[in-house]
Amino acid sequence: MGRAMRVVVVGGKKVGKTAILRQVACVEDVTNKPYEPTIEDTYQVLLEEPDKAREILILHDTAGVSNYGPIELKKAYVQAADAFVLVYSSADYESFNRVDLLKKWIDRQFGKDKKEVPIVVLANMRDRPATVDSAFAHSWAAREKVKLFEVTAKDRQSLVDFIHYVGHRHFHPTKESKFSLSKKLKSEKSSNPAILMDF
Repeated sequence: MGRAMRVVVVGGKKVGKTAILRQVACVEDVTNKPYEPTIEDTYQVLLEEPDKAREILILHDTAGVSNYGPIELKKAYVQAADAFVLVYSSADYESFNRVDLLKKWIDRQFGKDKKEVPIVVLANMRDRPATVDSAFAHSWAAREKVKLFEVTAKDRQSLVDFIHYVGHRHFHPTKESKFSLSKKLKSEKSSNPAILMDF
């Protein structure tokens, strides 16, 4: 059957969450259709590579968070999430502010359990005039330790990288080495000094 991961996709209203997911999962461009608010929906994306088990991303599309008031997600989303994708429109600065608040809210929820849940941020609508400066957004992402992708729901190819990143991060995590090159190794006496290395 394969392995599965649950990805919760959140962001403000009208930032293109559903358009992104429909483009990724269904290869359907809905950006020119009239806006319809999403209540909840689920999409699946299959990642297949030769000689590897099938990997399935279950993407949970959520209703847009309000532009005002406190940020809070349903408890079921928080409990089920293996990763979060936060979406804002690069043409709407307030949607970026909501993503910042969402990121901080998620950190508080998982900080209690010391559980690390990957967070990816999508700057959607890169094809429109931007009100959120790209350099500013990347600086924020580096400070918050999240991966930022600049995408447009109109172009499926711009969305492929974030899907692969999320899947790879979950299914094929890289473990950090406990070996530090900054420490100087003590060399042992050897009869062959040519193979000794000093870091």
